[in-house]
Amino acid sequence: MYTVTVNNNNMPETLIPSEDYDLLAHEAHRIVDEVVAQSLVHVNSDKEESKDRGRFVELENTQEQSNVQWPTIEEFKNTNVGLEKINEYIDKQWKTSLSGQDPCWLYVTDFIEKKSREFNDLYIYRVQYSIPTRRQPIPKQTASIYFTFDVSKVKPKNTVIPVSFVFETMRLIHYPDKFRFRQTWLENILLMKEKLASAMDF
Repeated sequence: MYTVTVNNNNMPETLIPSEDYDLLAHEAHRIVDEVVAQSLVHVNSDKEESKDRGRFVELENTQEQSNVQWPTIEEFKNTNVGLEKINEYIDKQWKTSLSGQDPCWLYVTDFIEKKSREFNDLYIYRVQYSIPTRRQPIPKQTASIYFTFDVSKVKPKNTVIPVSFVFETMRLIHYPDKFRFRQTWLENILLMKEKLASAMDF
């Protein structure tokens, strides 16, 4: 047999137990009110965190108008078109930006693979950055950026192909018209790889 204990201290004077008053109902109402109040606190907290995350993504994706005309589906005749547009984008956008890349950075662009799906084809390219020196013309570490051209099989041929890219080791997806290049991201990738390499015991 279970015993229900009711705390009368939390009850208003007008609701002191009497023959006509259901103590269990009052206690149930009190518990429900507490749960609702706690839930509202969590909801408001989640909203604030969501706003902060939104501001973070907005800062990371600060808009900078692209000077490159990305190809249409009709213009995308072969993978070389993607290579040319990526190199043009880097030359016009990242190298000329106020926070652009230092001349010491060199890069090479390669076509990696084509992923065929039911309604589109994904063309994946890799831009591999490094800092060669006279003492070390072939750098031990590189930093890669992966570009994706999303070529639709069902949209009109004059549709401009959506282009996106991600930095190696990162999950945030960037878009050319909503991105401002930051050299520190490349530097951080190299530093992380150097630390991992030095920590490995061969």
